[in-house]
Amino acid sequence: MRVASCRVMSAEPDPGAFRPPRFEVTVEEAADSVLLRISGELDLVSEPQLNHALEQTAGRDATLDLSELAFMDSTGLRTLLGAARTYPNVKLQGPLQPPVERLLELTQTLTILPFKTA
Repeated sequence: MRVASCRVMSAEPDPGAFRPPRFEVTVEEAADSVLLRISGELDLVSEPQLNHALEQTAGRDATLDLSELAFMDSTGLRTLLGAARTYPNVKLQGPLQPPVERLLELTQTLTILPFKTA
């Protein structure tokens, strides 16, 4: 006799299931400058959140701290390059996580955008 096993489906996530890192932009404002601390993954899903934060910096010097950015795809790269064109007072700051550093080195973005190590 063969007994079929039955598994109950649940809407609750499996406690051991993979959860992608969140994306966050923390804004620290000074009188004439803004520091945007970016963490998580910068991709197609999170790009609007970064663009919104960048829009709030208009006219002031802005530094994007990428030290907690774990991953960035081509959408994120396009966002950084677009920000440099739209907001000429934007600078990047590190140190960079290895996957982000590799993307910026392969595309030679670090030679195009102002970058400094914190």
